[in-house]
Amino acid sequence: MTENRIEDWIDLYSSDLLRWASLKLGSEDLAKDLVQETFIAAHQKMASFKAKSNPKTWLSSILNNKIIDYFRSAEYKRKVQFQQGSEARDIESYFFKSEGAWQEKRFDSNWEEEEALLDREDFRTLFSSCIQGLPDLWRDVIAAKYFGKQSGSEICKEFNISTSNYWQINHRAKLQLKKCIEVYWEL
Repeated sequence: MTENRIEDWIDLYSSDLLRWASLKLGSEDLAKDLVQETFIAAHQKMASFKAKSNPKTWLSSILNNKIIDYFRSAEYKRKVQFQQGSEARDIESYFFKSEGAWQEKRFDSNWEEEEALLDREDFRTLFSSCIQGLPDLWRDVIAAKYFGKQSGSEICKEFNISTSNYWQINHRAKLQLKKCIEVYWEL
């Protein structure tokens, strides 16, 4: 029974989970690895799934935790080194001041006019870094909406937030993402 359920879920949800992870990570290969790990973890923890939520929501939650673990890992921190002059700085200090405010860096940008930006690995890396710079709740709401393709009501229920709070988070997160891209995307 468990084997059949996992196989059905792989058929139903793997492409959505892969698309979400690819956009968050900027690497399809890494996304495939983490989606595979997600299904392995789901299989191992199947007894804990009480069907109180949609299986896709449960799998998305597992995948999100795998992605968060990856971004916290030493492997990721070694990979993401931005150069500023001759001094290497980690991604957090590149984007944010010590008190958590955005670093100010202004230049004219026409990134919104660039076609097929998501096909460019350098843009996906920046976009992923910008998403990771969002507050945790904002990042999770944006991921659920745009990558998980969840409805507003599903997101409100999952994160225990009101509809107005959902729209406010969505709006502010998009503004912050836009600012991050405008500040750090140089064509």
